[in-house]
Amino acid sequence: MRYLSEVIGKPVYDATGDAFDTVSDLVIYHGTERFPRITGILLRGDRSRVAIIPWDAVAELTASGIRLKVERRHLTPRPLQPDEILLRDDILDGQVVDTDDIKVVRVNDIELRQTGSEVRVIGADVGTRAILRRLGLEPFVSRMLARAGRTLAVRVIPWNLVAVLGGTMTPLKLSISRQKLKDIHPADLADLLEELDRDERVEMMTALPDERAADVLEEAQPDVQATVIQELPSERASDILEEMAPDEAADVLGELPEARAEELIALMEEERAEEVSRLLQYPPDTAAGTMTTEYIALAESMTVEQVFARLREAPPDEEAINYLYVVDGHERLVGVLSIRALIAARPETQVSAVMRRDVITVGPDVSARDVAATLVKYDLLAVPVVEESGRLIGVVTVDQMIDLLIEEYGPRKLGGGVDLSRRRAARTGADPA
Repeated sequence: MRYLSEVIGKPVYDATGDAFDTVSDLVIYHGTERFPRITGILLRGDRSRVAIIPWDAVAELTASGIRLKVERRHLTPRPLQPDEILLRDDILDGQVVDTDDIKVVRVNDIELRQTGSEVRVIGADVGTRAILRRLGLEPFVSRMLARAGRTLAVRVIPWNLVAVLGGTMTPLKLSISRQKLKDIHPADLADLLEELDRDERVEMMTALPDERAADVLEEAQPDVQATVIQELPSERASDILEEMAPDEAADVLGELPEARAEELIALMEEERAEEVSRLLQYPPDTAAGTMTTEYIALAESMTVEQVFARLREAPPDEEAINYLYVVDGHERLVGVLSIRALIAARPETQVSAVMRRDVITVGPDVSARDVAATLVKYDLLAVPVVEESGRLIGVVTVDQMIDLLIEEYGPRKLGGGVDLSRRRAARTGADPA
């Protein structure tokens, strides 16, 4: 086992034994390999990176230095290739993502493993021991700790659990980011966004597909959401906003300068743009300002079989299927249907025969606090928002309200007896009325 810090500065000998330069950096091929191999040596005298010595020319890597197979005059150096990066310049002392613990860590050293003449990168040393090693203090500190019956901890992250972000070779490094980031839960990636700097945030959101980027942004804190959308190119930002739930997109746009929000809305698809613009008209701390327009509305003349056919044709989001709302020809709410009731009914039964007509509703201007109280009081997963005329305009789900209240009030009791410790009680499947 060797470390990059132990190789940097070591002499390079040609086949005659002449030490003609020292190691400035090691080059790796940065493709799809889990543990990338060393492909070349950058010498201290090569400041332009055009005289990389290929690793094929290396005969031996030892504690005393690197010995080559050929004489210096027979070397055939080459420039740094597009699929290569420098370990010292591009990785060492930089920040990477530990995709196991989902956090940003600093690379204090790089662990190498030699098998024959081949050397591969095995891990990123992120511990204090690496810093002491680079300072030449590791043996001394280890001896001191040993006298006290303690050992110096090793903190090496296997390289296959490392995602590299940022730096001068961002497009190349995105190949690793895409591989690693796709398997991480959006909520964890949202936490990660808070630790990254501007360029790294843009890189990560660019590396993700639109739908997944939208999922991550929905999980992020409001200030992070606004910052990310501000920093992304306009086309990319609008694409992500289109994939978000309308209420979530409206919340993000509401935090942006008016000119920027209008620019992004103009780039969105017409139907989604109109939906988001309508939501932006409502105060954010009201039922209408919190609601989603993604819900299922049914005609009361439909049969149970027809409802199931519709659900199979266009499967709704998980939140949208909590309750099915029944409306008349003027979009006025006339009833609500739980999935439980739908499953228990015969296929030919009309919706009007199994729906509940005494629906708990809230008005558009009702405060978020009162909406929360309604959800908790009646053990609801969602509550419809209805205009004075009876027209259904949206739905506030318990998840939306939890996020809003925790952000505003924190995990404590709210006025009216609303206790956030009960926030998941509505998931027990209580009837909507």
